[in-house]
Amino acid sequence: MEQSVAALMQQILPEISNVSIEGFEQIAGGFSRETFKCNARVTRNGSEEVLPLILRKDPPDVEAILHTDRAVEHNLIESLRLRTTIPVSRSYGYEMDPAPFGHPAMLIERASGSGQTSALFNGGPDEEQAESVIKHLCEVLVELHSCSIDKIDPDGALTDPFHRGIDVKSWDSFMDSTIEFFASSYSSLNYDPMLMIALDAVYSLRRNKPRPMPLAIVHGDFNPANFLYENGQVSALIDWEASRVGDPREDLGWMVLMDVVSNTHVMDYPKKEGGFLAYYNKLTGNDITPEELGYFTLFGTMQIAVPVQQFVARRVHKEYMLLLPYYVAQSSIPAFPAMAQLMGYTGVPA
Repeated sequence: MEQSVAALMQQILPEISNVSIEGFEQIAGGFSRETFKCNARVTRNGSEEVLPLILRKDPPDVEAILHTDRAVEHNLIESLRLRTTIPVSRSYGYEMDPAPFGHPAMLIERASGSGQTSALFNGGPDEEQAESVIKHLCEVLVELHSCSIDKIDPDGALTDPFHRGIDVKSWDSFMDSTIEFFASSYSSLNYDPMLMIALDAVYSLRRNKPRPMPLAIVHGDFNPANFLYENGQVSALIDWEASRVGDPREDLGWMVLMDVVSNTHVMDYPKKEGGFLAYYNKLTGNDITPEELGYFTLFGTMQIAVPVQQFVARRVHKEYMLLLPYYVAQSSIPAFPAMAQLMGYTGVPA
């Protein structure tokens, strides 16, 4: 695969020569992509350079949790890099022909900074940076949500990138078509009471829609594992494959859940501003409420849970089918408290 990386870099950057790939190894991360890191040692203008790289490669279709497009991801990253101050790694390019890498792939600059965001919390070694890092993270998210959709995505590739039949002509059409996608996805899994609870959670979204808000480009997987930091700042927001047009509250609600799952405290910072939500509201004037966060914690969970459930259903067959509910329920269970809040269950804080 190293030869394919070298060939693609030579194709993308014709001004370089003597390309050699060093330290090629697979790493964790990237949601449903296979991710590798390496260095490209090259000659440019008579001088030797070392380019740190990330290779993101599609897995076999049957193994993909979410079917996404490397060209769409590349175009979004480059549009953000060239048109905003959002810290993103340069995307060098992509290869849609499966021959070189086995499946479509893309090459991205490997950004500097630490991805061990747990070190910012719970007495970790970088806790003194937490205030400034998370303040900057909030500012980055606000800039993303404030971007002109037409300027960042002029071709409309982010309106329904996963081909789910999502209608973004209005906020109501977006919400209704998305919830309908959630509900229809359970039709083949409706034999188990546990999944009926998950389906009821979807119906609770339909019954309790919050106030409308202008749609925005959302990251789609905004969580503590998807940013790098150094020197008190966010050095890169990473893993853009789940990005699309959506409700900006989705990113906030998903972070609420992933903060708990990750044992981090992003939503508690910046403390001098009263926490992440308070600072976000200060910067945007949106006045998003904790109740709305609860709604979009559930909504955001379904955005991830449904493809995970479909993935598990594809992988579990015949005699193992009785185990299916226990696997698929795992991706929905963390959001049930948000559902309980929506339905006003006794003992659930509003």
